Amino acid sequence: MKLVWQFPETGWLEIEVRKGSYTLDYNDVSVSLTAGDRCQIGQSSMADFLAVGDQFVILEKNKVKFTSQDQGVFRVREPEKDWISYRGNLSIVKENGCWKLYNSLEQEDYLKGVVPIEMSNAWAAKGFEALKAQAVAARTYLLKNINGGVITDSPDIHQAYLGRSVEGEASQAVTATTGEVLTDQDTGRPISIFYSSHNGGYMEAPQNVWQNQDAHYTSTPDPFSNGIGGYTDHWRFVIAADVLGEAFDLAPVRQVKLAKYVSGRVYRVVLQDWLGNEKLVSGGDFVRKFYPEGPLSNDSFLGRLFQVEYIMPVLQKNTPETPEISLTGNSLAGTSAEEGTGPLLSRIKSSNDGIAEKPGIYGVFVFNGRGWGHGVGMSQWGAYDMAMQGYSYQDILNYYYKNIDLVKME
Repeated sequence: MKLVWQFPETGWLEIEVRKGSYTLDYNDVSVSLTAGDRCQIGQSSMADFLAVGDQFVILEKNKVKFTSQDQGVFRVREPEKDWISYRGNLSIVKENGCWKLYNSLEQEDYLKGVVPIEMSNAWAAKGFEALKAQAVAARTYLLKNINGGVITDSPDIHQAYLGRSVEGEASQAVTATTGEVLTDQDTGRPISIFYSSHNGGYMEAPQNVWQNQDAHYTSTPDPFSNGIGGYTDHWRFVIAADVLGEAFDLAPVRQVKLAKYVSGRVYRVVLQDWLGNEKLVSGGDFVRKFYPEGPLSNDSFLGRLFQVEYIMPVLQKNTPETPEISLTGNSLAGTSAEEGTGPLLSRIKSSNDGIAEKPGIYGVFVFNGRGWGHGVGMSQWGAYDMAMQGYSYQDILNYYYKNIDLVKME
């Protein structure tokens, strides 16, 4: 397990043994560590170094290993960051000027650090069957995607993994499905498995996301993903026409045209500005342009399943000396700050960038969307809804995946 999500590039680390005993190997030297023992690994402009106990040594080799002797647990952190706990072994390797971390552990222990971060331990009370479906999906994903014995902890590359730190009630779902995976009915091999947080009420076909067809998936409405999931179920992103134009090297935009699949997901966006220029953008690139870097909310641009509305500017003269720009067209059109209900919609730069000092004159575009993620395969919120309605994890898996068998691997 390459820990690139939580430790992408680090120059200093602190490691502590939390449970069991470990052997620390460095410079052809072995040291025994037990619960409570700590060490630090760092680098300077002159050399790499290791501090353990009262010893301070220069690292002559680019690899340090912590090997568990008895089901050990350790935790690791960078300066001014929280500790993260993991099971198993740890290798720290110098690559391209930074320390890279590799956590090796048993398959089922790995899944205990995946399921609760991909779903939630809190779902166990009412949606335990959804957690079991997630455990099977995650186990299948691991077997299909591990490359040379290595997979990453990153949800942007593979599936999210946060180690011992997130273990909880979801671990029981991993144990209850030990060894179970989804295989193709004809070949008996693990399928290429996909899942996402919320499909917006409509499953998507793989060829509409990655251009490859897969008989294990269909594009069809998903009623179980309606009315559940908070901001992932319905979100809204607002952006001023001039800010939208700047994002794509255009003048203020006057029209946005959307080309969609049957599911409603956008595969092409056509932007036309007030100077007559036009630009074509793929649906994916358009979403990535505005996808939030920080915490998500119902004002975040979360996916390709959306509609767009243009709200025209209207000139309102409060007094002959102080004209004011308002926006009309739907219930989003606000009133002035002087009336006590907040700034005019015309002052919004975008949902990401906040409010401008003065009202704009080109109007705003409102993107109303649903879902979070690619929408292929299992909708995690839909699975949770199914579980709360009494469906089993086998029902959930057979609903979201086609032409499959649920088998127990030896």
